[in-house]
Amino acid sequence: MVLDPYRLPEATWPSQLDDKPVWMTAFRCSSENCHRLSIGWSVLNRVNQLSSAKQLLPQSDLQWEPLSIRRPLFPEVPPEIAETASEAHACLSIGAARGAVALARSVVEATAKAQGITAHGIVAKIETLRDDGVISTLTAETSHQIRRDGNSIAHGDIGNEPVSVDDAQAIIDFMDALLDDEVFQRPAKLQKLKERHNERKQSNSADTRPDGGAELEASAGGAEMR
Repeated sequence: MVLDPYRLPEATWPSQLDDKPVWMTAFRCSSENCHRLSIGWSVLNRVNQLSSAKQLLPQSDLQWEPLSIRRPLFPEVPPEIAETASEAHACLSIGAARGAVALARSVVEATAKAQGITAHGIVAKIETLRDDGVISTLTAETSHQIRRDGNSIAHGDIGNEPVSVDDAQAIIDFMDALLDDEVFQRPAKLQKLKERHNERKQSNSADTRPDGGAELEASAGGAEMR
């Protein structure tokens, strides 16, 4: 802790904490490779004195700001789809479940378009991906679940079926599997393996070609002439 704790004004407390003082302060990372500052805050029941807060805050169940935001990269995915998928992860990492699901829906539809699927509507696009063998039947069924959840949010039906962080995490996991295993990244990795295999094969063929055969023949001829 590098600063004395600060008691937030009551007007800034979260609504569910109306009767519980909120204290916060700055902490410095103990890692010798970091030393960066983060803000830690916690509810300290019935603590109104700085001296007590200074003692109790480091031992409390701290909440941290800024939050750790996760933005994974999708190197083999088209940039506009990769950026949207990364943003879906960022939403989830700060608890914005509805935003994560809505973006995952966009990723599913954009993935279909990137595969040249021109069918109208996301339902038809998913079915065409399945029929063309790009995705499995199970993947198609799960894609439809994402579509339904995303539609509810996009069309304003946000109170009908609350989206929990666990639900959103499952949908994001599926989105990752769609991009990694089914459509973009795994096929790209396999293609690279195939290309490297072909390159090694060609290199080995070049090394074993009888380039030295002419020299051998010349040597043999020289022996005959001798």
